Amino acid sequence: MNQQAVLAAASARLFQPGAPALLRCAELDKGGVRVFAAARHEVVSAVLLEEDTFSLQQYDDLLEQVVPGTRYLVGENDGNRQVRLRQLHAAQSWLNARIPGVDPSVPPNLDPGFRGWIAAMARKEASDILDVLQRRAQTGETINFVREYAFLLSYRMARRVLGVPAPEKVPWPVPLLLFARNLTRPGPALRRKDELGDALSALFLQVPLFGHVFGTIIASTGAVPWLAGKTASVGLAAINDALDMPEVAPETSLLSALVAVQPQFPDVADYRLQARSVLFELTGALVLIVGKVLSEVAAFSASERGREAGIPWPALVQRLCDPALEPKARDATIAEMLRLADTSQLVRRVRRDCTWRGEQLKAGDRIVALVGAAAHDDAAFPQADRFAPDPARPYITSGPLQGPHVCYGRGIAWTIIAEAIAATAGRIEPAPNASLGTFLGLPDDLRFTAIRQ
Repeated sequence: MNQQAVLAAASARLFQPGAPALLRCAELDKGGVRVFAAARHEVVSAVLLEEDTFSLQQYDDLLEQVVPGTRYLVGENDGNRQVRLRQLHAAQSWLNARIPGVDPSVPPNLDPGFRGWIAAMARKEASDILDVLQRRAQTGETINFVREYAFLLSYRMARRVLGVPAPEKVPWPVPLLLFARNLTRPGPALRRKDELGDALSALFLQVPLFGHVFGTIIASTGAVPWLAGKTASVGLAAINDALDMPEVAPETSLLSALVAVQPQFPDVADYRLQARSVLFELTGALVLIVGKVLSEVAAFSASERGREAGIPWPALVQRLCDPALEPKARDATIAEMLRLADTSQLVRRVRRDCTWRGEQLKAGDRIVALVGAAAHDDAAFPQADRFAPDPARPYITSGPLQGPHVCYGRGIAWTIIAEAIAATAGRIEPAPNASLGTFLGLPDDLRFTAIRQ
């Protein structure tokens, strides 16, 4: 069996009565390193939160392998990570002082005024894209929701919020990936031209590194590390260039803010390296993850599973368009859709020999936390396949919503996704029997049609 089949089988066994907290997946062991799976919600949550036992060093090591010095906030909670968090908070405060209606007493990235600013930007970008797609109502040509809406919108938001321009040139693996995609996927070929081409190139610059870092359980070998380094280095170079010319970025961008607050960090000798890591990580998150999640949520809601869950696409759009929907209920709606569509997994490394919930673990053992399986655990979510948003539900949504590794950008991401879905009202809708196609493990196409005005 392949890796995903092994983990799927382990997940099924872990939900059986009397199953242990962790299950050894000996088929995935490599080089003397053992692999265990966790699937039940309570166990997965514990693995992600108990950082004294389970380390995130895996992600740091995989980044160091291909882009030395670069780190994600999803990594060890060391001194450099604390610097990057301080940079983010200082930059956010600098931005908030320039955005009307922001309350400085609220955690910066969750402030309603800041999120309102993000929402207005997302509505404008979504509307501009939909104005172009609306012409398809006359021709009858279908719309590729993934490429022509979700990833394009994510790319535009990344450019505006972060202020990092697209690289002037891309390495040869990018057109090679595009050629492979067009060779293996049905439908119209994608072209690397215009803004759609820029969005496509930005995405393909991120895909190999994300696959290398988040798709690896023990060690990444073969061509993957080389490809990840080759593509990621171009994105890092573009950020270096942008930091050299901050006046080119929008004034209200994270890049401008990070440059402006540098005098607040006289004790940080490698300020620029840490700031570059912040911008690099958030660029990947906005370009890749937001587009991916928006596509997966749309595909779920447009499918029979969405109808059976009680949240077909028209109901989801109507709900997010409702001006009476409270902000917490809106966030819960997005979190619930992420839960229903989730198939993700995260890896942790055991820090030291120990006994954890009856399992004898060794330093270096890998724990694969099956977040997607945990999101459908009836013990945590009664009638787990039904849409039942509630801010009090114990959401994980690809990472803990509490603890030291709470996702800093979740407010930005949830806001963009909600606005993107609401903006489609009366403009575009799923084509009959629309289904999600994939390439390199990411959404690639989902057929929508334009609605005649």
